[in-house]
Amino acid sequence: MTAPLSPRVQLDAFIARIEQAVRDGDRALQSQLVLQSADLLTRRWSRLPVAEKPAFDALLLGLCGQIDAIAREAFSERLADLRLGPPRTTRALAQDASASIAAPLLKRCVSLPPDCLSAIAAQGSEAHRFALASRAELAATVTDILVRRGGGAVAARLLDNPGARLSEIGLAGLMEHARESEAVTLRLVLRPDLTPTHRSALRALTRTRALAELRFDLDGDDAGETLIATVTEILAQPVSEPRLSRFGASEAFVRQRFAAAPPEMGHLQRWAVLRRIEDVLAGLARAAGLPLPLTVAAFDAADPSALTAILRGLEAPWTLLKTLLILRHGIDGAAAISGRAYAYHRRLGALAARRLIRLAALDRGHLAFPDADRV
Repeated sequence: MTAPLSPRVQLDAFIARIEQAVRDGDRALQSQLVLQSADLLTRRWSRLPVAEKPAFDALLLGLCGQIDAIAREAFSERLADLRLGPPRTTRALAQDASASIAAPLLKRCVSLPPDCLSAIAAQGSEAHRFALASRAELAATVTDILVRRGGGAVAARLLDNPGARLSEIGLAGLMEHARESEAVTLRLVLRPDLTPTHRSALRALTRTRALAELRFDLDGDDAGETLIATVTEILAQPVSEPRLSRFGASEAFVRQRFAAAPPEMGHLQRWAVLRRIEDVLAGLARAAGLPLPLTVAAFDAADPSALTAILRGLEAPWTLLKTLLILRHGIDGAAAISGRAYAYHRRLGALAARRLIRLAALDRGHLAFPDADRV
């Protein structure tokens, strides 16, 4: 029985095949070999003698210039998690014109040098910058460029990234993005390193957007101002600890059962029919991105405006709102206020409702509907 080849002999044989494919100009074979070498690299690269690594790196770099996009993308994916991969090849793939090829390295490769990251931030496409903004750690020198050259989606991604360091110049640039992007505004306004002046300006911008949308939906009348004041006051109402304690099991259930995605409308409607009020309100809080006390305050209020706006922001049906009103006020009480609730349910669009709740939640230090309207 023939003894298996040693890893070193296998690697030498594999390199010889790659060199022969390059000499023959066989592009299909080259792509196939690179796909195979990606796996080999992750297992053997660190074991190569230091003196031999530059030559193998140069060989792979030349090969990557000739192989197809599928092979380059697969190779990039494998290289992305190497602590110290082949430097020239890694850098070339990170700068590839195709963002799908470059993205794994831009997001995860820890060996890309700062000058390379800065160059890609300045010269890459928006897709390259978005991938770069997702890195676990980003120096302010890079984020400054991303803020200056990138669009609103890149700016919002930076604000979602706890590892992205921002300079004063970067924060000033994000203020400019906030004027065009609601997603940037809502993420920036809650940052602890924001100046009071900037925070006040962003809060005013949020209010302007909410009021504009409310006036559009309410046919230009002055009800928008009144509605903002009412909903803000409702969500500011404290909820007693004994009252909140009734929701502990439901909040834990929703947090565990719906960790990946919030409950769907069917869940909420079914719980409401079963009179599982605590589950419904915990589910609403999870779906709207609100702290549970704010959702409970909206439900407990005599005025249905805040509860109606939360449900409209989720595009919930009238039947769910009507059921909750009955559970809260009883049949007679719900009949007395259902006309007003239905009028807002019918006239308010989902965007206006989300902006209304966002504005009120910001005053409590929270971001509502964080995953909606990412523009």
